[in-house]
Amino acid sequence: MTRILTRSTPTIAGHARAHRRRSSHGRGLLVFGAILIAASPAAAQPDSSLPTENGRLSAEEIARLMDNPVGELIQLPFQYDRLTIDEPVSGTSFDISTLKVIPTFPLGSGSWRVVNRIVFPFADVPDGAGTSTSGFSDLTYVGALTPRESSDAGRGKLIWAVGPTLVFPTASEDFLGQGKYQAGPAAAAAYLGPKLTLGLFGQHWWSYAGDADRPDVSQSNLQYFWYVRLPNQWAIGAAPNITVDWQAEGGTALDLPLGIGINKTLFLGPLPARLSAEVNYFAVNSGEGPSPDWGFRFAITPVVPAFMLGGGP
Repeated sequence: MTRILTRSTPTIAGHARAHRRRSSHGRGLLVFGAILIAASPAAAQPDSSLPTENGRLSAEEIARLMDNPVGELIQLPFQYDRLTIDEPVSGTSFDISTLKVIPTFPLGSGSWRVVNRIVFPFADVPDGAGTSTSGFSDLTYVGALTPRESSDAGRGKLIWAVGPTLVFPTASEDFLGQGKYQAGPAAAAAYLGPKLTLGLFGQHWWSYAGDADRPDVSQSNLQYFWYVRLPNQWAIGAAPNITVDWQAEGGTALDLPLGIGINKTLFLGPLPARLSAEVNYFAVNSGEGPSPDWGFRFAITPVVPAFMLGGGP
């Protein structure tokens, strides 16, 4: 189950192997706390051409800025994923639940900025004995360097970012993590059009230290995203995660989902936010043991334009 557990972080990719070897853990459901983040006063200034409503960015403009994965916003997504896993040996299925708190914030001034993304995952995983293990999983960090100015591409813009990605063995239970320090490259690229957003966000990790009794890690995660903007700040699209475990039992294991979803950008009082729901069907599964069949994702993402914490333009 290791390669199944955390689709958008490498931690889950390590749990399939552990699930097949272990069945003795049991814990209750977890409760998560709030995550507070602060941004540098040197954060980016807004484009003076952005439309405003009563002196603030409009919901339409917030929606457009949120489509940029390395943009000018401080975001705090709360993302809930539920995966239905098929067990080929017994012919049964079970569910894995993961809550991720993902503070994302830009730092820097001048013509470049670093977009920081930290994934705090909390997982609830059945152990095969009628109980489950719940707790904190392995933490992931990405620091993506990106130019402040995007490039023109027809009627839209092209953006890109590159940087390191790191995994830390912070799991509260061995069953919920891989026990390895990991590092590797990350890169993102996207086309931001008037009505269409298309992009890729890829990461790869190799283990370099950690528990010597745990398997070495070489795994990749490629998130593709597409969105079509609709009137009144609605959009349809999806952002599934393709995962590859290069050292899975029985050879390389690939999970490739196809997704569809809907989201809405709005104001919750004075705070802009995006609400989203998405369903994924795993059209391709390879590798031995349990494999994902369906995935459901729900998220709420409050945002703050970075310049608002820097004293304004």
